[in-house]
Amino acid sequence: MTVPLGGALLAGAAVTALIIVLLVAVAAVHLVRSRRAERDELRKRRLMPLVHAVLDDDPVDSIPLPDVLAAPAELDAIVLDLLPQLRGSDRETLRGLLAERGVVARAVTDLTARRSWRRGRAVSLLGSAAGTHHVAAMAALLADRSLEVRCAAARALGKAGDPGAVGHLLHATAGERALPKGVVGMALLDLGTTVLPVLRDALTDEQGTARGLVAELLGVHGDPSAAPALEDLVRDAGEDLGVRRSAAVALGRIGSPTSTEPLVAALTNSTDPRLQRTAAEALGRIGDPTATVPLLAGLADDDIAVRAACADALAALGAEGRASLEEVADGPGAAAPVARAALDELDGPVRRPQQAGAA
Repeated sequence: MTVPLGGALLAGAAVTALIIVLLVAVAAVHLVRSRRAERDELRKRRLMPLVHAVLDDDPVDSIPLPDVLAAPAELDAIVLDLLPQLRGSDRETLRGLLAERGVVARAVTDLTARRSWRRGRAVSLLGSAAGTHHVAAMAALLADRSLEVRCAAARALGKAGDPGAVGHLLHATAGERALPKGVVGMALLDLGTTVLPVLRDALTDEQGTARGLVAELLGVHGDPSAAPALEDLVRDAGEDLGVRRSAAVALGRIGSPTSTEPLVAALTNSTDPRLQRTAAEALGRIGDPTATVPLLAGLADDDIAVRAACADALAALGAEGRASLEEVADGPGAAAPVARAALDELDGPVRRPQQAGAA
């Protein structure tokens, strides 16, 4: 019994020692990180007056502004952190400072670096620091062999703020090295409303995948000037169905009553249930009472999703739509359940009299 007990004690002591070593190691790591953070904060406090001097075009503590160019590399990180928070002349001033300090030039050189992480870091930096300069160089990386670099290039072009980047980004949605649509879409949204004229032109100039994305973005912006072109896409029976659906969604978001006619045509004439459903949803968003009759007809569609979308759209039309739903809900046929479901959603927890009597 003595030997096993002694072995257990030794094993327990070893485990205890190991735990102590691990705790000491963790404490040491935390201490190192804490001291590093304190040093970084101290350097930031020392360098921020230089940044303010540049922005104010005024010396600080008798330090001539040209000496800012000789400041340590930590100044670049501070400036890069500040750039997203600034607009207008202050932002351009700090971008100019990074260019004078050689940060931009080094990043341009690294765009062709062998290692992908360096190319990605370089194009990300340029998106923040170079503004509308070097757009062509950044756009070249949209065809990089690394997906991570291509995505970084797309995001950088969005931050650069140049409408000229729209074409590059849209072309990157096709080909062997196509970028995810979501990445390109977010980059285009980052460019802001200044690119709306370019996007409107792209509705007819670009290929199907890009055209559908453009339609979605115009809808997100709620651009009323794009409505006529979007309506033409919905009407065009020879157009890609995905593009027509994207255009229908966009019209619903824009909300112009002039779009009711092409959406009703898509609902009643199309043989594609997804387009019919999208058209019904858009009609509900627009809320034009003239769509009541076509939506009622849609309640008899063979596709349950189309029937449900028409019922929801009728519910969104107000008193007239609700009255139509109540009439259908009290009748026979496949339309009655979806009409009742739409009314139940409107009523919330309150039970309708028909249901209470049937229970």
